[in-house]
Amino acid sequence: MARTGLLITLGGDGSILRAARAAAGYGTLILGVNLGRMGFLTEAEPDGWQTVLPRVLAGDYWVEERMMLRAQVPTPVQGDALNDVVVGQGVLGRVVRLEVRIDGDLLTTYVADALIVATPTGSTAYALAAGGPIMPPQQRNILLVPVAPHLSLDRAVVLAEGACVEVTVRGHSPAALTLDGERVAGLTPGETVRIEASPHVARFARVRERDYFYRTLMARLVPRETEH
Repeated sequence: MARTGLLITLGGDGSILRAARAAAGYGTLILGVNLGRMGFLTEAEPDGWQTVLPRVLAGDYWVEERMMLRAQVPTPVQGDALNDVVVGQGVLGRVVRLEVRIDGDLLTTYVADALIVATPTGSTAYALAAGGPIMPPQQRNILLVPVAPHLSLDRAVVLAEGACVEVTVRGHSPAALTLDGERVAGLTPGETVRIEASPHVARFARVRERDYFYRTLMARLVPRETEH
């Protein structure tokens, strides 16, 4: 990957997420061709890649950089995520108790199915389904969204840029740590996950206008009216 200048993905947003983690740290550009369902992160559609790819190869593009998260657990587990880091149920059907500190100060203890720690990119993914706000992708703020909270804070929280989040598993139920939907570790009570902005960013080759985000958002989220 260190000698790769352009990484082309054929698939949906899941393919982009895997490519972003693989390319993290190398500065490799990503160009996505949408063969999936949503395609929030892709740049070309199946019927348009023949126009997009030659422009990128000719240098006629701009680079969009998106924030990534880094999650660290004392047992040497470390990884980056483009969408989100989720600390959730380790045992199906049992809520988890999660103590959350921001820059060392106690925020709250969630009793919930999970806590989503998302980037602005991830604000249109799992976090959106859980009731979180939509954030512009150029921001570098971390978003906290609880999933099915029980008698605890039930609102999303947007943190200041540069914030560090520490999530400690409390109570008796184990938890699971996932990065962009992939489980990477089990967590026992007392273990802490440290989450902050990664030193790496995801870099995308774009040929469309720089203000594309909201148009793409509406096209993906709002069903088109059908003709009668």
